[in-house]
Amino acid sequence: MLCLAGLLALSAAARAGTCEDGFEAVGDPRNGLLFMGEVQKPGLSVSSALGQLQKIALDKSYQIGNESITGNSGELFFTQTNLRTPIVMRAQADSSGQVSLGTKLARGQKVEVADARKEICSMLAMLKTGKEGEAIAAAVRKSSGAGQVIDAEAPKLSAEIGREIQKTMAGVKSKGTLGNLLIGSTNYATAGEHKEAFAPIIAKYKGRKYRIDGQIYTVSRNEFSGELVVAYLVTQTRGLLKIRQSSTYNSNNFMIQCVLAPDQAKFFLTLSEGDWVKLAGTVDKIDPESMELRDCRQAN
Repeated sequence: MLCLAGLLALSAAARAGTCEDGFEAVGDPRNGLLFMGEVQKPGLSVSSALGQLQKIALDKSYQIGNESITGNSGELFFTQTNLRTPIVMRAQADSSGQVSLGTKLARGQKVEVADARKEICSMLAMLKTGKEGEAIAAAVRKSSGAGQVIDAEAPKLSAEIGREIQKTMAGVKSKGTLGNLLIGSTNYATAGEHKEAFAPIIAKYKGRKYRIDGQIYTVSRNEFSGELVVAYLVTQTRGLLKIRQSSTYNSNNFMIQCVLAPDQAKFFLTLSEGDWVKLAGTVDKIDPESMELRDCRQAN
């Protein structure tokens, strides 16, 4: 996803008159091509563009993720899930009316350039400026519930996401295991294959808003960035007596932490390990071991 983000940004320098004219297919097909298209629509706001793309994606049976708007730009992920290896699309929009849409195929996936161009450019062509576009965006957000805050308890959320990641990554983790046992081969999944398998998880969770309640595992201040960080205690209960794991095993579970918003500095001073806290924030980063939320604030 980082590769796709960088190349979408670079594509702005090569912008052409139409999406079809400027459409790009980048890379070696054996590794999975990266497809990129973009349009320039002055007067199209970031909120309108991303809202309309949610409607367009839903109408095409994609699974939409969560939009994330920061300052004058934003992004949205949506995924074609009815494939053995899902295809993740990433859209970017800025306040100048530039909207980019692209996808990086997994190795072994084959899509004709003409078909990719038609799909991506037809979606971008549906974007409308002005009140009509704003109305479409508002309607889809209302009907889909996009952007709603999800209430969760830290240990339960950790277990839920952890199980989903284990299921999603089971294939790449098991690759080569049998061959290694039988003939000593080392044909394990590559780092690239791990990233490709994890991409749908990023698309699903990045930008999601949570209100999380739980106990604090650690509180810390990043000495370089100055960020105020709260990590939740996510140890699980076991057995009939529901005995909780020792906190020393916290990192054995899927970790959840919140980076507090700057205006929460005084509140941060009141927090200690073991305290209870309820924080609301937006998922900014997720990897197979942990999730980080940004702009977290005390929630009622």
